[in-house]
Amino acid sequence: MKIVIIGNGVAGIFSAQNIRNLDKDVQIEIFTSEPYPYYTRVKLPELISEKLSIDDLIVFKKDWYEKNKIITHLDKNVNKIDPKNKSIIIEGENDPIFYDKLIIATGSMPAIPPIKNAKEMQGKGVFTLRNIENALEIRDYIKKKGIKNALVIGGGLLGLELAKQIKDCNLETTVVEFFPRLLPRQLDSSCSGLLKDKIEEMGIKIELDAATEEIIVIDGFVKGIKIKDGRELQGEMVLIQAGITPNVHLVKDEGIDINRGILVNHFLETTKKDIYAVGDCLEFKNQIWGIIPACIEQSKIVANSVLGKNRLKYEGTIPKNTLKIIGIDLTSIGLFDPEDKGFVGVGWQILKNIDSKKKCYKKIVLKDNILKGAILFGENEAKSYVNNHVEMEVDELELRKAINLYKWICGACGTIYDETVNELLFKNLPEDWKCPNCGSNKEAFRKQIVGSKN
Repeated sequence: MKIVIIGNGVAGIFSAQNIRNLDKDVQIEIFTSEPYPYYTRVKLPELISEKLSIDDLIVFKKDWYEKNKIITHLDKNVNKIDPKNKSIIIEGENDPIFYDKLIIATGSMPAIPPIKNAKEMQGKGVFTLRNIENALEIRDYIKKKGIKNALVIGGGLLGLELAKQIKDCNLETTVVEFFPRLLPRQLDSSCSGLLKDKIEEMGIKIELDAATEEIIVIDGFVKGIKIKDGRELQGEMVLIQAGITPNVHLVKDEGIDINRGILVNHFLETTKKDIYAVGDCLEFKNQIWGIIPACIEQSKIVANSVLGKNRLKYEGTIPKNTLKIIGIDLTSIGLFDPEDKGFVGVGWQILKNIDSKKKCYKKIVLKDNILKGAILFGENEAKSYVNNHVEMEVDELELRKAINLYKWICGACGTIYDETVNELLFKNLPEDWKCPNCGSNKEAFRKQIVGSKN
């Protein structure tokens, strides 16, 4: 059997790897329009600041493909799929490539909002970042034009990571975010405020609640942006990181159902026999995922599906996000703000502690003792625990030990000091602090630990 994969990003390459792990003999061929083997897109901003080279980004080199018997065709742009004849056509070539099973892993492109002059000025002061060529183009433009200040439209994960590297190029950098807070899809308002403070400490300016209306162009050069509320921000370069658009162009005229993305079922099958989709290009239950954990999870399912095993079914991916900015530990997992989603009432429990001085924030969301989500900011030790236990029943005492937030119990009267409802940790209370009920001093309190009954 011959399996053809279109796309060599994280979804395509892990699909190939999982197929090979399940079947040592099946023929696997990958076609990618890029001239590079699989590389990590997460670190693309560091190519701009020259902290990393292209070779540093490449994860799987030639010997890995050879070892796994995966034939990869670089710099080959697929411009047509022919489901009827089970083949694909490569741009500039006449002979079709036949397949038994086809996996579409074409990924996505950066979305460009309807901003005046945005599309017209692409490559001429306005840029998006998706691949190595984009990063090199941005780097070279900064050098050749002597850029001194830049505006990053989009205060999401990618926008903030990009802003840090642009700042490290010694540019005055401003992040312009449409929503009233940073990372609205990953953080609640309390943690978002801490993140804003932390980023501004790095010398990056933040403009919130700012819907960009126009790229200001004077004499053919970018000079800044105009916000819908009348604000104007100066900048010689505009970088747009405002979400993604699934790459569905290959299937538009081939009878494969699409909405925003390529529609798939639980086995990641499209509406055409023997054609599957995986990664950023697919849509499942009206949702586009666009995150690496989803690509990796989907790649395991599609590997089973194309080999006819159909043992695994896709039910969606729990969002897991980690900010890569140097000096910031930030993890967001699952449902972190149930009240915002209208989930309130019996069974819901939130364990939370905020240390404004140390810029540390921990929030755990439970429903009937099931770990539904978490935010960890300035905290790395608990990340492994919450990652491994999300959507699982947990013991509250064990959980408190993992996140290092405890109940302290007064030995004299039984009064409880709960670190998840008080900003100060018990150890940080003044030495002369007294029990609010009986007046006992701090030494009268003991920490509730795993195994305690009270």
